[in-house]
Amino acid sequence: MRHSQSATPVLAYTPLKLLIVYLTFTLLIALFGPTIYFNFPVQNVVIFMFLVMAVMTFGFINGVRMPLKGPKSGVKSGGVSVKKIFRVSLAIALLVLVFLTFNAYLSNNLNTDITEMGSTYLDSYSGYERNSGTYDADFLIYSFSLPFNFIATIWGLYYFSSLTRLEKNLVILLLIWTIVYYVLGSGKQKQLADTAIYIISIMAVKKGVNNKSISISSIISSIIAGLMLTMAFMFILSQRYAALAVDLFNYNQKSANNITINIDHPVFAIFGPDMGLTMSIFLSYLSQGYYGLGLATTVNHSWTYFLGFSYSLSVIANRILGVEWVWPDTLVYQAGVQRDWGENRWHTVFTHFASDFTFPGTILLFGFFAYLYARVWMSAIRYQNPYAILMFSLLTLGAFFIPANNQLLHTPGGLITVVIVSILYLKNARAYNERSS
Repeated sequence: MRHSQSATPVLAYTPLKLLIVYLTFTLLIALFGPTIYFNFPVQNVVIFMFLVMAVMTFGFINGVRMPLKGPKSGVKSGGVSVKKIFRVSLAIALLVLVFLTFNAYLSNNLNTDITEMGSTYLDSYSGYERNSGTYDADFLIYSFSLPFNFIATIWGLYYFSSLTRLEKNLVILLLIWTIVYYVLGSGKQKQLADTAIYIISIMAVKKGVNNKSISISSIISSIIAGLMLTMAFMFILSQRYAALAVDLFNYNQKSANNITINIDHPVFAIFGPDMGLTMSIFLSYLSQGYYGLGLATTVNHSWTYFLGFSYSLSVIANRILGVEWVWPDTLVYQAGVQRDWGENRWHTVFTHFASDFTFPGTILLFGFFAYLYARVWMSAIRYQNPYAILMFSLLTLGAFFIPANNQLLHTPGGLITVVIVSILYLKNARAYNERSS
């Protein structure tokens, strides 16, 4: 079903509503969850989050209300370029997975035991130190393959019903292989989370295109899927902490100096000691960034010349352009130096950008983020714009990790993906803002 510009789609504001609920929920976990954060600047965080959510609401509403620009005169959209990009991306993504898998197998770094995922994950970071040494070939190939993996996954899921049988099988293979290789083979949970977010994004766009309210059955199905996904994450986390020989009785001794688990929290009464600890750790993944944000508001730092919001960008500027490495001047780094909350922990995405834009500037910046989020959302559900669907899915991934870190721009692969998708969107998206004949 297609929509006119004058009619506001039923689900026009749904991403905003879900984002505000999600941010509020994770903030409440930080304030009232089982993890106790010492010297938590609660007032600073609550005020900042209230302001940033208010500005994001303003930005999103204006993004929905602003008319979308159609194609320039004489410019027609077509499906050939999209199909070619999809097929090339799918081929490269699968070839890289094959290479990485067999290379890991030949070097005895491929785990096949589900009970060893925790040890495998810890071994992969053994001796790791930021900005030291050179990147190996596997890491570089992996990083440059991520844009292709992303494009193949998003378009493969969205256009799945119109693909050839071979393409359908290859898309399914890509999804399963990605999860098996990274989750089981490498002990990582990020790819599982990313895939879940991509699926949610595609389902949201399809619901928006249908222009119908969300049904009760859809809500129930989403809750069940969410619970199953939570159980999967908890299992992976339990493997990691078992590999570290961490349990409820020694967690507080082995954890950071400024946090502790409240064993009298209702979580332990509901889930018991073992699962209660795993649930507490899982909840801290959703909320500990707010503690880092609070600490960052109390530290001194130097301006980082618009390089500090992305760790990878600061490394590239340092190694390739010879620019002074600014990462040690960031709020994220200084929170570790001055408040004992290291850079390996989470600080929310806002802290990353505040190093360059200040905290007031970051509030305004995320108002623009919400505006752009609304624009690509409206383009996706009004016209099924393939490039808007890509950008919406990418921004949804970033939105999900707001309470954690700057997920989209932190790693080289993430940075490359943002650059490639942004170029494709800016170059091609406007031509697809028209109804199909």
